[in-house]
Amino acid sequence: MSGSIAAWLVGLATPDRPDELETKQLLAAAGIAVPRGLRLAPGDDPAAVPLVGPLVVKLCDPDVPHKTDLDAVRLGVAPAELPAAVTALRARFPGKALLVEEHIQAVELELIVGGLVDPAFGPAVMLGRGGILSELVPDVTFRLAPCSEAEALGMLEELAVAPLFRGYRGQRLDGPALAHIVRTVGDLVLALGDRFDQLDVNPLAFAADRWIALDAALRLRLSA
Repeated sequence: MSGSIAAWLVGLATPDRPDELETKQLLAAAGIAVPRGLRLAPGDDPAAVPLVGPLVVKLCDPDVPHKTDLDAVRLGVAPAELPAAVTALRARFPGKALLVEEHIQAVELELIVGGLVDPAFGPAVMLGRGGILSELVPDVTFRLAPCSEAEALGMLEELAVAPLFRGYRGQRLDGPALAHIVRTVGDLVLALGDRFDQLDVNPLAFAADRWIALDAALRLRLSA
């Protein structure tokens, strides 16, 4: 395991349950773009947040993977509206931390990239349709890890959204950059070793000519 991942593991607030910000810090260290953001502890003053709007404010709790189901996300929040948004979420979720991030707009496509350990075949990666429809409209494919970028491009061709990467209706998304991210996720799965359980980067959005992880959840196993 690399020294950077070992240091990240040591710094976790809870050994087996990194929150969204901690997970995104791991992704960013691996070269996957994430929104600029910070965690607000229950007593922190939202007026001190240095980000410019529009912003996203959401619950930062590893035990709540589907925040939209609980109305735990506020989008398009102007800096002047941030204190009110924070107060409203704190009233709904007292004692919980919040995550404040830049709001990524003009999203062209949302995908999900994940890592898992198959009971029969071992470490694997997955790629599929992302966002809130990822479970409602299954469009997903898998490969064993490590996964090369050539294999990841093959995964992309198996998806129903593949024509978007070839110029369908004027869209031409960055397939090679996506393949690099899939390979990176596979590398993280292997680097985490026996500590790894499951990773979901969902949605991984294409916006402003780049892929960026808008949400991410990671489950770890405790050391033996």
